[in-house]
Amino acid sequence: ARLEAEEKARLEAEEKARLEAEEAERLRLEEEERLRKEEEERLRLEAEEKARLEAEEKARLEAEEKARLEAEENARLEAEERARLEAEEKARLEAEAIQRIAVEKARMEAEEAERLQMEENRLKEEEERILMMQRKEQEERLRREEDERQAREAFEQEEEAEAERKAAEKEAAREEAQRKLDEDTARARAEEEAALRKQKDIHNRNQELAEKEFRAAKAAEVQAEQSVQESKSDRELEIANRMRDGALVRAQRATINKDLADATVTRDVKKLKPMISKAEKKRVNGTENYLLQAKKLYEQLQAATQLQGATFDRRIADIESAIHAIKKGGFETLLAVELLEAQVLLKKLKRIQKAALEVAKLSQQTIAIMKSYNKPPDVVTQVMRSVFLLLGNKSSELQTWPDILIQLNKIGKINTKRRIQCCVPEDIDYSAAQKVELILCKYDEELVFDTTQALGVFYNWAECIADERLALPVKITEKNKSSGLFGAARPPPLQEGGIV
Repeated sequence: ARLEAEEKARLEAEEKARLEAEEAERLRLEEEERLRKEEEERLRLEAEEKARLEAEEKARLEAEEKARLEAEENARLEAEERARLEAEEKARLEAEAIQRIAVEKARMEAEEAERLQMEENRLKEEEERILMMQRKEQEERLRREEDERQAREAFEQEEEAEAERKAAEKEAAREEAQRKLDEDTARARAEEEAALRKQKDIHNRNQELAEKEFRAAKAAEVQAEQSVQESKSDRELEIANRMRDGALVRAQRATINKDLADATVTRDVKKLKPMISKAEKKRVNGTENYLLQAKKLYEQLQAATQLQGATFDRRIADIESAIHAIKKGGFETLLAVELLEAQVLLKKLKRIQKAALEVAKLSQQTIAIMKSYNKPPDVVTQVMRSVFLLLGNKSSELQTWPDILIQLNKIGKINTKRRIQCCVPEDIDYSAAQKVELILCKYDEELVFDTTQALGVFYNWAECIADERLALPVKITEKNKSSGLFGAARPPPLQEGGIV
């Protein structure tokens, strides 16, 4: 009962507290609602009072603005009236001034027109006089230019004719030199063929003699061997053995002589060398003549091979050494054609080498003098154009002096000096050489050297190399070409036997 009473009291207290809280909350909300309404009423009254005051202020301002605008309008009207009156007065004054100015201007324009007319008449007269003078001067200039052109054409024709005459003389000289060379070659060939026939006849006769000697020695050897076998007493055996020993020596000598004679007849270097070594090693009496002939022929073939290699390589020192070897061995007649051709080539190579070395000796300062031209004399342009035409450049690459300077200023493997050192007549186009010769024939060597030293050296080289090319056939086969003046690939080995 107590607990129930306590529970009931607690519930009643909680209910009471809840009701009190709800009542307190209601009262609080009512108070907040009242305060809100009072605040809204206050704000409304304040807004109405503010609107009233603003309306009154606006009405006041509008009245003031209206009064100000009316005052300004009145002032503006007064100002416009004053301005209109001033403008009318100003316009009247300006009209009077314009009228005075127009009158004055008309007077001045009339005077100016009269003056200009007089000036125009004077200028026309002056212009007519000047035109007449210009026509006379132009006619005189045209006449003078025509005279100069005719004189220049006549000079150029004479120059061309002189160049063609000089070129024809050079061509005739080359033909004459070629004719003499052909005659000398034919004569040398005849002498060489006669000497070779004689040499071959001697070798053939020696071969026949060696063959007979060999057969006789072999027969004697067989007979001596039979005598040894048929001997019945010691005395006969001793005599037969001595005869067999003599027969063996003779057979050995005959065999060596036969081998040497056979190798000599074949003219085969590959066979001659071992036979000569074998004979020298055995040193058998009675083989000296055959050995001497074999050695002489071997030296001859070696000299011919050396000469061929030297002429193919185009090395001056090697050619001179080969010629010296031929003369020292006494093979001038047996190698007459090869010797003559080598001597002609040597002379040509020395001439080309001398010209090329003169170019190589030129210092950069000497060449720079020639490069410094902005507008060089015609002789400079033409000579240097000729040099590069010979070096293989096309005419289209050498139209102007700047084009030529581009080629002259190249460095490295394609610099001008190096190209000249590697240039050989066989590599030059025949028509280019003809063109260069006609160009160079227009200029005297002394005149060229007077221009610059470097130009004279280039002129000498171009003249030399063009002349050498024109002395060769128009068309040159590939096997006749060489890769350079101071060295080329060695030729393939000679076929065994025979002289090229």
